[in-house]
Amino acid sequence: MFETIGMEAGQERVYLALLSMGSEVHPGELARAVDVPAHELDRILGALAGGGLVHTAADDGSVRAVPPDIALTRQLVDRIDELRRMHLQLAKLAHELPDPAIPVDGPGATETLRGREAIAGRYHQLQRSAREGIRSLAGGPAIAVPAEENAGQREALAAGVRYQVVYERALLDPDVADAPMLLEQWAALGEEMRVAAEVPFKLVIIDDRQALLVPRTQPYAEPIAVHVRFGPIVGALIWAFEKVWESALPVPTALLTPSPGPLSDEDRRLLSLLLAGYTDGAIASQLGVSLRTVQRRVGHLLELAGVRTRLQLGWQAARLKWI
Repeated sequence: MFETIGMEAGQERVYLALLSMGSEVHPGELARAVDVPAHELDRILGALAGGGLVHTAADDGSVRAVPPDIALTRQLVDRIDELRRMHLQLAKLAHELPDPAIPVDGPGATETLRGREAIAGRYHQLQRSAREGIRSLAGGPAIAVPAEENAGQREALAAGVRYQVVYERALLDPDVADAPMLLEQWAALGEEMRVAAEVPFKLVIIDDRQALLVPRTQPYAEPIAVHVRFGPIVGALIWAFEKVWESALPVPTALLTPSPGPLSDEDRRLLSLLLAGYTDGAIASQLGVSLRTVQRRVGHLLELAGVRTRLQLGWQAARLKWI
């Protein structure tokens, strides 16, 4: 119970026994109660007294426990302060140290991880080490860490780590029950998300210093991943991510909210003409309305779909089964 503040198991046992006895106890009686030799009890009581957990009477040497809310609160505060100072020193050291010059074929340049447990453990470790940003290419199916079990991402987002994620379009299929719910959660926590028709591989880049790469084609019975620390390879993976990110579409608001329902017959006909390549003027002529009316209704469709361009509208209309 109290190992966090450095209390040994024997010390904890004696301290809890004293608390249960409630009043001052002679060391001999306490030794019999906890079944500890007298010389060992003297050592334990000395350590507890040094930590302010036990008070010894000056007249007869009897002992009593100091209440935990008095004795332990200060120790907990001191330990928290100590851990906070250590965390700041580690962060400062990590920031000041240059990236290690690792040869291409040297130890530590890359590391192959085999099996779901090893991949999941390293993934969580890398997420929790992030201080600035995480970039990710997400494609299905989940190999080691399902989205609903990704507590590390929630913690990192809450700590202010920037997340940029490109999702493969198949992951956002409305038939996948948890996709809209999880996207809404990530967006609420501050994740920047885009969607691409496909991603070349699964990838997580941590602070632009190291990466975890998961091949889409797994050659072995158990999954493998590669932890990359070598600067030039990480740089190449960053370049690949940025190219996919630039060509991906922002995840529209329409994906994160319930569908507003089917379009009206007029809007459906306008959309069909628009996707068939008709100009606004030709659409106005076909529908018997003004050019300004066509442009206003196209703007309404863009807003309804949660996209900014007509090209994006075509993809989103197909996804929402408007056509």
